[in-house]
Amino acid sequence: MMPRRLAPILALALLGGCALAPPERAPRLTPADDILPNFIVPDARARMVYLAQQEWTLFGRPVLREEGAEAFLEFPPGVEATHEVQGPMLTRVLTYWYAVSVQPIVGNQGELRPWSAAFISWLVRSAGVPRNAFPPSVLHWDYIEYALDGHSASFVARDASVYAPQVGDLLCAPRGEAFVAEVRDFASLRRGSYHCDLVVERRAGELDVIGGNVGDAVSLSRVALDAEGRALPSASRPWVVVLEQR
Repeated sequence: MMPRRLAPILALALLGGCALAPPERAPRLTPADDILPNFIVPDARARMVYLAQQEWTLFGRPVLREEGAEAFLEFPPGVEATHEVQGPMLTRVLTYWYAVSVQPIVGNQGELRPWSAAFISWLVRSAGVPRNAFPPSVLHWDYIEYALDGHSASFVARDASVYAPQVGDLLCAPRGEAFVAEVRDFASLRRGSYHCDLVVERRAGELDVIGGNVGDAVSLSRVALDAEGRALPSASRPWVVVLEQR
């Protein structure tokens, strides 16, 4: 028999439930219907891919297009272009940056500091990878060097001209014309400016990679592969190192 003091409470609860009509459609819990909720993503590799797709969706799903020496972002039809300084986007950039560094993200001239390494570090930290496996940094070189020195069992530095990157790996290239001219291959890697993207999909002859601060957004790029599945370098992305995720 139900205790007397619970009966009125239960009756009120039932009446309250009847008074509220159920929503026509359940609220969307993720930015896109084709992205699974992260609480069922089983491992760090899959969580990083999920999080990268989530942030890319929040930025409007821009895709980097290259035509000769020109590069631009292409957004899906009907989607307005986004930019790092727009209010909602800036909030995300600050989330990436301050999850990794207490340094100010705004420079002396009011410009945002490069945040692509902070984005990758945020992905890794948010996926639950420990610091002793991947040291978060606002410089790509710091975690590249950590892998090169053999400090991580989770990320291993591989020569991009030999190793075929897989989903969950980080694909990295030097940047800056003068520095690129000096860092031509895996053997010449040294401290300097780099950019890394996360491999999120692999198809025959092509990779999809997502990175931060690409065209001032979280953007997807398509990377051509050779017959052996290795990333083909381009003028803007001379790939030299892959961090294989194990």
